[in-house]
Amino acid sequence: MDSQGGNLKILVVMGHPAHVHFFRHFIQEMEDRGHDFLVCVKLRENTTRLLDLFGIKHRVFGKTYATGPGKAWGVLANDRRLLRIARGFHPDLTASIAGLYSVHAGALMGIPSLDFTDTEGATLTNHLTFPLATVIATPDCYKGKVPGKKHRPYPGYHELAYLHPHRFTPDPSVPDSAGLEPGDYIVVRLSSLDARHQRKEGAMSVDEKIRLVRSLRELGEVVVDSETPLPRELEPYRLKVPEHEYHHILAHGKLYVGEGATAASEAGVLGTPWIYISRRGRCYLDDQEENYGSGRTVDSLSDAISHSRALCGKDLSQGRKKMLKEKIDVTSWMVELSEELL
Repeated sequence: MDSQGGNLKILVVMGHPAHVHFFRHFIQEMEDRGHDFLVCVKLRENTTRLLDLFGIKHRVFGKTYATGPGKAWGVLANDRRLLRIARGFHPDLTASIAGLYSVHAGALMGIPSLDFTDTEGATLTNHLTFPLATVIATPDCYKGKVPGKKHRPYPGYHELAYLHPHRFTPDPSVPDSAGLEPGDYIVVRLSSLDARHQRKEGAMSVDEKIRLVRSLRELGEVVVDSETPLPRELEPYRLKVPEHEYHHILAHGKLYVGEGATAASEAGVLGTPWIYISRRGRCYLDDQEENYGSGRTVDSLSDAISHSRALCGKDLSQGRKKMLKEKIDVTSWMVELSEELL
């Protein structure tokens, strides 16, 4: 704790665009309370670009390595760079999602580390992170094992840190500016075609993705969101809006279909029906499906198409109202937890 003013110095470590959304309101609220931040990020163009769009100052401490030996070396190299930067900042607390690097830094500097996670399937990361983390915060629907004394469950989802009505109001002018009629289009999210990802999650082939979009066109206009090059046949459907306006598009869609679990949860929180295509479910999507009727997880193209017909344009207003009554503004909870730790 800063002996001069009693304020916290917090190191936040990010590695994915979703982390930017998750932490940005937390950073703003804590800064408004007089606390200081250092945001460190692994080099990833869409993550650093999003930080720039939101005006969040940051430092790049490392990069992602592709091969197995490279990943092992990368942990050591990135740890070393982050620790050097962190020691110059003298933080009182580290915070991250699935925070391998931040909990290492916290342990080596002897300060508390706050780790957020909502993905049971990230077994290796969890195995390397949980023993060193001071507090592990998860949605209360999380089904994985967490050391009891460290576990802080909360009634919410990561997406409610930035899409709770206290934090976000959909703007219909955004789809208008993209030539879309609010409430009359379908958002498709496609993952990369990485072979390792395909084996684990059962990602669709190029032909299946083309068939999916063609089938959905029978239900309305289709826009495709993808961080990677699309097949030539799908390029005309690419969604062309700045990353920081994407949620306004999602909020005014009549259906989301895709391989992105976070985007599916975002859709449900916003009141847009969703179809998540994967061999692996997610605890937070299971919770939305079972308790609020928000969407459906499927593992095949044929199921995706059939359930899309059933869910397209479904009125989720009552289920969403129930959800928002039972869940919390996660950012406010994060602020309270952080100040409690010190």
